[in-house]
Amino acid sequence: MTEIVAPDMAIAALALAAAVLYAAWHEYAAKNQRDAKLLTAVGAISLMGSAIAWLN
Repeated sequence: MTEIVAPDMAIAALALAAAVLYAAWHEYAAKNQRDAKLLTAVGAISLMGSAIAWLN
């Protein structure tokens, strides 16, 4: 049986979302709007997914 439970996976997804949102901020600061928007969307979806995993 797997030792990974939903809260552990949610915390890992939250860390991943934070890293992606940091990359989005870095791209925004570099005036690369297209990549910043893409990374922001991916980070927001990951953040919502980790919240859903945490609540289940």
